[in-house]
Amino acid sequence: MKLSKLVQLGALTFAVFLGSLNSAKAPALAENFNDVSEGTRHYMAVNYLREKGIISGYEDNSFKPKQHINRAEALKILTLASGKTTNEEIEALSLPEDDLRPFTDTPLDSWYIKYLLFAKENAIIGGYEDGSFQPEKSINLAETLKIYLESLENLEYPNAAEFLFADTPLEEWYTKYTAFAGSRGLLMINAANQIDPNQNMTRGYMAEIIYRMEKFKEGYEFGRATYYFGIPDGGNTYTTAHKTLPFGTIVEATNLANGNTVQATVTDRGPYGPGRVLDLSKSAFTQLAPLSTGVVDIQYKVIHLP
Repeated sequence: MKLSKLVQLGALTFAVFLGSLNSAKAPALAENFNDVSEGTRHYMAVNYLREKGIISGYEDNSFKPKQHINRAEALKILTLASGKTTNEEIEALSLPEDDLRPFTDTPLDSWYIKYLLFAKENAIIGGYEDGSFQPEKSINLAETLKIYLESLENLEYPNAAEFLFADTPLEEWYTKYTAFAGSRGLLMINAANQIDPNQNMTRGYMAEIIYRMEKFKEGYEFGRATYYFGIPDGGNTYTTAHKTLPFGTIVEATNLANGNTVQATVTDRGPYGPGRVLDLSKSAFTQLAPLSTGVVDIQYKVIHLP
């Protein structure tokens, strides 16, 4: 089955045939950044946000997904991602007539000043106790989550104690935000169940968090998929283990690095490693990536319940 522009999945309906499962691959986008090609980690997230006008690249058509992002750059992306304004509305804003800076270190001729004015007025961001904003300072994961999640409305935060990681103590100021992000599958979790909340954010990781939050609203969940021998469902070898879904449930999984998809039937329990959500049969996994890949980042959605 060929899907066009899988990154624009909205209200697509998949035909489910009992005992017959389909795989698909999203075609490469025509205007990819030259350093976010098919097979790179944040491929689907970056291209989705580019098409939405939330992110942009550099003059050489690169995105630099591994580059650390500063507070001013993060401010622009997170303000647009909040859905409260657009680039056009920001550009139409007028600067203060009294030449009063929003923060002591943010001149009114700065490229980001209108985004900063909007974000401050709408309580999306705040500064430091000394009245500064420090726009050139790198932003870390915990700060990013706080700014982004506080910009969104009507969020219901889970009991933080139920979504702790090995490096997010319950008493820390940011654990409320990391717990929410963990409950929605927004985070990259290592084998030691750590997320490194103090790590400097990269442009790619920020795009990934925003993309996953948007897609979660459409019913998608996120995590990592591995493979094992699998338990066949009759003659169907496209199967998977899942911790809780009823046996016979059909899920569609998509590799976030290349857009490849597969539909698999739940026939077993697992996986149990940190951040892992599906343990696919070998035949199902190969529809997403070569077995040599070992583990892939995925989004998945239930398309049939027994």
